[in-house]
Amino acid sequence: MASTKSDVKFFIITKTHHSKHFQPGSLCYISNYSYESEHIKRKRPSLRVTGVGSYMNEVVLISDMIPLNTKEAELLYTLNDDDTRLKWFQEKTALKSAVGLTINTRVTVIGYKQDLQGIIRYIGPTTEYPYSDLISGTFFGIELQGNDKGKGQSIGSTSYFHCEKNNGLLVPFFKIQPIVPSSLTLSTQQASSQTQSNQITKGETVRYVDDESQALWLVMGVGDHDGEPMVNITTDNRTIDVPMNCVARVTTEHKAQQASSQKQSNQITKGEAVHYVDDESKALWLVIGVRDRDGEPWVCITTDNRTTDVPMNCVARVITERKEPNLFLGASAASVEPQTYPETVLGVDSLIELNLADGVGYGVIRWIGALPDRKDTLCGLELEEPRGTSDGTFKGKRFFSCPPKKALFVKLESCRPDTRFFSPSSAKPSITFAYKEQEDEDTRYEGPCDTVDHIKTDQVDRILIGRMKGIQGHCNSCYMDAALFSLFSCTSVLDSLLFKTLKPEDKEIQNTLLRDIVNPLRSKGFVEGKHIMKLRQQLLNHGYSHTFTTHEKDPEEFLTIIMQHIMALEPLLKLSTAGKVQESYCYQIFLDQNHSLVLPTIQQLLEHSFHSNGLKLAEAPSCLILQMPRFGKKFKMFDKIIPSLELDVTDLLTEGPQYCILCGQIALIECMECFKDPVFSQTGFKVFCETCSAQVHSPPERQAHRLSKLLLPKGFRETLRVPPEKMELFAVLCIETSHYVSFVKHGPKSQDWIFFDSMADREGGLNGYNIPVIQACPEVGEYLDMPPAELANQVPRDMKGVAKRLFCDAYMYLYRNPGLEFYR
Repeated sequence: MASTKSDVKFFIITKTHHSKHFQPGSLCYISNYSYESEHIKRKRPSLRVTGVGSYMNEVVLISDMIPLNTKEAELLYTLNDDDTRLKWFQEKTALKSAVGLTINTRVTVIGYKQDLQGIIRYIGPTTEYPYSDLISGTFFGIELQGNDKGKGQSIGSTSYFHCEKNNGLLVPFFKIQPIVPSSLTLSTQQASSQTQSNQITKGETVRYVDDESQALWLVMGVGDHDGEPMVNITTDNRTIDVPMNCVARVTTEHKAQQASSQKQSNQITKGEAVHYVDDESKALWLVIGVRDRDGEPWVCITTDNRTTDVPMNCVARVITERKEPNLFLGASAASVEPQTYPETVLGVDSLIELNLADGVGYGVIRWIGALPDRKDTLCGLELEEPRGTSDGTFKGKRFFSCPPKKALFVKLESCRPDTRFFSPSSAKPSITFAYKEQEDEDTRYEGPCDTVDHIKTDQVDRILIGRMKGIQGHCNSCYMDAALFSLFSCTSVLDSLLFKTLKPEDKEIQNTLLRDIVNPLRSKGFVEGKHIMKLRQQLLNHGYSHTFTTHEKDPEEFLTIIMQHIMALEPLLKLSTAGKVQESYCYQIFLDQNHSLVLPTIQQLLEHSFHSNGLKLAEAPSCLILQMPRFGKKFKMFDKIIPSLELDVTDLLTEGPQYCILCGQIALIECMECFKDPVFSQTGFKVFCETCSAQVHSPPERQAHRLSKLLLPKGFRETLRVPPEKMELFAVLCIETSHYVSFVKHGPKSQDWIFFDSMADREGGLNGYNIPVIQACPEVGEYLDMPPAELANQVPRDMKGVAKRLFCDAYMYLYRNPGLEFYR
């Protein structure tokens, strides 16, 4: 998933010291977790920020930037010129007034031949102005009034708002002034007049002005930044600096409302774990319903296939002393502390294993009782594999239903809890993935551990294909599951991460990655969800994000944390622009608005992105991670993208021999203006030898083209033929409705593809678990072998198997350089 504006902190550059890409007035941002870990916790004086609407990023001094809230950033983004943007930011009055403007506010529009009177009918973005996948500029749609009617444009007939012809205007914030000051303008003026007597002070409770959740923060300190008052606020172990005008003091009435809300929230709700107040064993029950009976609240609770209604005051919520949550597979039971039961109790829907003639079998109990002519207690099992005898019938009588050959009736005592999901030493039958503060003795890291080699093509069917294969997903972990599976299942391109010498506090994360995730994945083809949760908990404990164990993240955010902040891996990508080199771990493809691509390949997308942004590769990368062009997470730029199984980056290198696209001799000249000329091939930069360049640029329409000379390595001999620099595709991450899956290419043939979904199925309902599935998808090769015209005519919903998801939902492509991956 791509970052959203709620996940980042915005800044405006106010001054620069030798900046490569930013000028005073530039807008930039940094993710909240990076800001908190780098600035708040590590107290670093500078931050690596990314330009809004740009791939450019570099380190900037914090003293050279001023933070913005999202509304301010969106208003300023409408201004294309950095100097103009800085001017209106420093002027402050218009910007602060605009933040509080609402629909139907009467305003004066300035900046035309005469001032115009109107009413705000629309506030938001417009596609007629530059668009960023993170934010878009906020404009104001004005319907002119009175004597000024008819002096506008016909913009009101668009989808922005409706008005009479030539009676609408779409303007940026600095061109309007409220006739009656907005509520924010009033509050700002009042705050200004009361600065001395009513300024927020240390120890007070505040809330964000524009935060609908009304979350409370405690003021830890008050300071000044370039003449603007700032406050240092904290909540839930998070501490940040914000402008004082972004927060408001919490009033007595507000605190009373919070207390009332808190009182209501303390009431037991559906999905919580409880125990009887007077039950010394503290046996756990799950609340499956809450209702009112004669004015008294009652709860419907269940356990071990028993369900009953009791008054709410007869039970108590299970409270754990641990500060971090224990996350059960059933998310509603997240606050329950694992317990040890005196004996194993299995019931209907319990997950079990048992010994069969051909090995251990796994399944779910669907029925418990007595069969005719049998006195002992038996159970009916639904097995994972068709190793049974019926579909749920016994001697012609049906006891439950399941697919044929998956039902088996056995003695209950023959079954035991499924050891794939919890320790055999634990007698508790419920399935828990609680992260333990201390590892079990038999899994504690005690020294070096060799890695298991990645899975080869001839091993895929035996190790990977099937249900309960891959990495088990749990609680929004699909972004991490898909990324780790793609990087480590069938390739060793980033195995260097597993053996770098690290600080002790980072070594535990490396150890978890190697011993608990990569090695089990490669040797057994399966990683339990608790190990992914353990990794997420460790990242949370390192301070990278307070929602790492609960919320969905972006794959690139997770990979950057692992590669840059934890493993301190050398950046995978070194880009050259205007003679300067910048470094990165992933590359976001951006295209200019004038591209003519309809059904692009990855080769074309990368070349067009480099061409439009004036980029080259400073050196050939060992691994290349490409993010597909999107308008945010939800909007794709292309209906289909064709995977390039090989990516030729020869023409993208700053140095190295290139060959004339016409005669094949050493190229000495490059023409960027010929890049989109339909006369030439749709792929590849247009480079020529001197003879061919003269011929190509002899027609009048090409004589004005600006040519640039290519650099050759010193001492290069023209008789030496250097092979092209190519990279191989090894994985693709896809996203649909906020769920990530991955395709992995494990062999040289076009049909050597597998598809992985960490949450493909689920067993056991609320207290059950996700079933990861890996399946072969040779149908992908069929479509890759099609001519582009035939592929373009394929209707996505009619494509075979899972192929549609690869071609239509691609989010990130991963390439490796076979000649370099073992040397970096």
